[in-house]
Formats: sequence, C-alpha cells, structure tokens
Amino acid sequence: MIISTLLLKLNVSFSGELLIIILLFIYIIYLHMQIAKKNSILKTFYDKVEKPGSKLEKRDIISFLENLKDPDYPGIVTKDKLLDNRVSNFLFENDKKIKLFLHYTPQQDVANKILKEGFKFVNSFYKTAEYIYNDDLYLVHRHHEHKQYGKYVIVICISKEIYDYYSNVLSKLRAKNISVEQILTKTPSYKDENMDDIYTFPKQFIKGYFNYTDGSITPNPDFDLSYHSEVFNENIKKLKLT
Repeated sequence: MIISTLLLKLNVSFSGELLIIILLFIYIIYLHMQIAKKNSILKTFYDKVEKPGSKLEKRDIISFLENLKDPDYPGIVTKDKLLDNRVSNFLFENDKKIKLFLHYTPQQDVANKILKEGFKFVNSFYKTAEYIYNDDLYLVHRHHEHKQYGKYVIVICISKEIYDYYSNVLSKLRAKNISVEQILTKTPSYKDENMDDIYTFPKQFIKGYFNYTDGSITPNPDFDLSYHSEVFNENIKKLKLT
C-alpha cells in the first residue's frame, strides 16, 4: 500500500515535471523562430543596402534596428493593405519619372479637402510629408513609423523633370532655407496665428489618397504630375530680389 502510494506520487511528480519541460521546449522553439525571423528580416535589409544604387541610408538601418527591439514590431509582415497590387500600382505608376511623397491624416474630410484645395504645410514640407521610392521594405518601414497619424494616406506626386529643374535653379542661386516645394506654390503664402509661414502645394500634384486599412483608393480628377504654372517662375524672380 505504501509502495503504491509512493509510485502514485512519483507519477504525479514526473507528469508535472514533464509538462514543464515540454512547455519550456515549446518556448525555446518559439524564441528560435523569432530570432530566425528577425535575422531573415535583417539579411533582407542589409541586402537592400548593399545593392548597387540603393537609396537606403545609415539612419534607416539604425531606425530599423531600434524597431526590431520591439517584440510586437511586424517587420515586413503587415495586415495593412499597403502592399496590395492596386495600392502599389497607384503609388508607383511611372515611378522612374516622379518624386513621390506621402502624408497621413486621420480624417477623410481632411483628405477630400486636400484634393480640392491643395496640400498646406508650415515652413518645411518635409515635416509632414515623407519621401518614398519604389522599394517594399523601405515603404513598409516608413509606413510603420507614420501609420499612427491616420489611416488616410495622401499621395503627392510631381514630375522629376520639373522638380529637378527648380532644384537646380535654387542651387545656382545658393538660396538658403528655401525648398523646391516652397517655389512650386501658386497660392501666396501667409502667416498663421503662430506667425509661421503657410504654403499650399497645388492640388494638381495630389494624385489622390488611399485607406491603408481596407485598400480603397480615391483618385484626384485634377491630378497632373507635369503641371506647371508661371507663378513658379514669378516665385523665383521674387527670390532673386530679396
């Protein structure tokens, strides 16, 4: 009787220990899978950096590594519709001939207003618009840095020919603290309540917007990536007089 009781206790003890060992083994496998996944992402990222003509910079690598510290960071895996073919084709149509920027906003009525009136920005265009090029990893990386600002993504698109032309003009003038985007404005700038300069990028350079949660796309009927206004040249003339 005593022996059977001891054997029963040993069986219970062994069963408990075995369960713990199995759980630990499963957890170890999970950790190895997570490490393998992140190593795979890193290899993909470094391959992109080493690729001839890559536009990725060291700051992108540092930022990406910082994100990998977060166990919830999804890397290149995302439930968003950002990489759907329809969205990708909408973004990167004629990608060799365009300069492309994205701006995130939480309200659809704001997105519709931008389509009708143009994109307003304070002093620096790059404070609220992110330059993007055709690379899935880079796109997702930037997306996960900005998606918290809203699910509606404004697509700003301009011909490289026009952009580079005015960029060269500014370079020859050695204009300081003046960006190409400030020159490519048709509506006169104005001061807001904080005495900051407000500029308006023409609605013709707004290709439309998309909702990254459901993949819906709203194109702008007035979009024209090669749009040019004589006001752009007048802005340069005013700059020469200052």
